[in-house]
Amino acid sequence: MLCDVHHHFLPEEYVEAWKASGTIPPGLTPPKWTLPTDLSFLDQNSISTTILSLSAPGLTPFPAPLRAPFARKVNTLAASIVKSHPTRYGFFATLPISPGNDESIPLSTTVSELNHALDDLSADGVILFTSYDGLYLGHEFFRPLWTELNRRAAVVFVHPDSPGKLPPPAVKGGGVNIPPPIIDFPHETTRAAVSLITGNIIRDFPNVKIILSHGGGTLPFVANRIANLGADAGVLPAGKTAEEFIDEARTFYFDLALTAFPGAMELVLGFARPGRVLYGSDFPFCRENTVRKQMKNLRGVELGEEEGLRALFPRLMARRDEKV
Repeated sequence: MLCDVHHHFLPEEYVEAWKASGTIPPGLTPPKWTLPTDLSFLDQNSISTTILSLSAPGLTPFPAPLRAPFARKVNTLAASIVKSHPTRYGFFATLPISPGNDESIPLSTTVSELNHALDDLSADGVILFTSYDGLYLGHEFFRPLWTELNRRAAVVFVHPDSPGKLPPPAVKGGGVNIPPPIIDFPHETTRAAVSLITGNIIRDFPNVKIILSHGGGTLPFVANRIANLGADAGVLPAGKTAEEFIDEARTFYFDLALTAFPGAMELVLGFARPGRVLYGSDFPFCRENTVRKQMKNLRGVELGEEEGLRALFPRLMARRDEKV
């Protein structure tokens, strides 16, 4: 029984507002999402349970005053879907965040939505994007939020996003344009993960359980390079050794969305701690053919994810088991 931890929903009102903002990356057309289509995807791919989340760019295209009410709308809708299909869905709550000097959102507003989502809407965790207004998640600005997340022993799903208001240009060559998310998103996940380690977020807030998207980006490949070169050059935080860097990097959970391909999948499985590799589809942005190829690659692969799922999502797993 697969649980899809990387699974997006796109409310129509959100998509229209995103289009109006003019920040949709070149080459990307937001797919049309409906609940019946979503349920059909789950059934066709033998996915028993999924956790809904908003995709990039989250709320960042919208003016700061609109982010809190929009977060409330998105979270309320997600909770209603869970209520109507409790054995099939959970959700990661969206938080209003804006550290920008001109349109900042007080972190008290962010924390208020966090607690509302966890306490009143029974969210299974929260989604945070890799950066906000150019600040990665290990920046000191976010420490009060991590303090509250740690107090709540919350699950945090980290999803990549472009570091600025507009995405970088497509990579062009030979008349072919490769959209930014295909190349840049894995790097953004890696940057965020490294900032969480070098900002001592992992060390100081051990109760938070963090899931990295897309196999952790390039982290499983470059972690030892960063750890050893960083330690030898003296650029890691004071007192942090290369071994400690790697140990903290392996505390993350990793989803396999768009990563279950030969070479990459084995690299993630070899790097992660046992039970910390989870299935993810990236629906509805993934193509059906991509999903089928990854499902085929996963046949016979023992992820050992059940232990991790029960540690991360005890309520959702209990509901799923009742159905079984």
